[in-house]
Amino acid sequence: MRRTHIAAPLILVALVGCGSEEDRIKLVPVKGTVTQNGEPLAGATITFVPDASNADSTPGVDATGPEGNYMAKFKSRTGLAPGKYRVTVMPPLVMPSGAKVPEEFKDDPYMAQMAMGIDPGAPTEGVAGEQSEFEAEVPPEGGTFDFDVKKANK
Repeated sequence: MRRTHIAAPLILVALVGCGSEEDRIKLVPVKGTVTQNGEPLAGATITFVPDASNADSTPGVDATGPEGNYMAKFKSRTGLAPGKYRVTVMPPLVMPSGAKVPEEFKDDPYMAQMAMGIDPGAPTEGVAGEQSEFEAEVPPEGGTFDFDVKKANK
């Protein structure tokens, strides 16, 4: 009986210690607003690509809300690891009339484009601006990063 009382807690400790290496990476909040010429840019896709020098590689993505706000996510977790990032903002894609986005991708503009056979990185007619790239360094406490995309005047 005494061995059972000792073995059970040890088994629980071993199970709690299990998990993927990615689950052990400490993430910090990364949020902000994306604007275009100073106006909120809703529906844009913002991606954070980690620099090779970062201790942990946590690429992040989000789509901006109605006020241009975003909160970067690494896989299913909110936040990114501290370090340097190249940030890309892709303005919202204007879908061709009659186009139907698969239901499972309606909240993920990047995957919606992929599912429809559209290369998200390729220049596309109907895009409300140009792809813009920025640099950001996420400090150990996280931070707020605002980006303003300049729309070309034609």
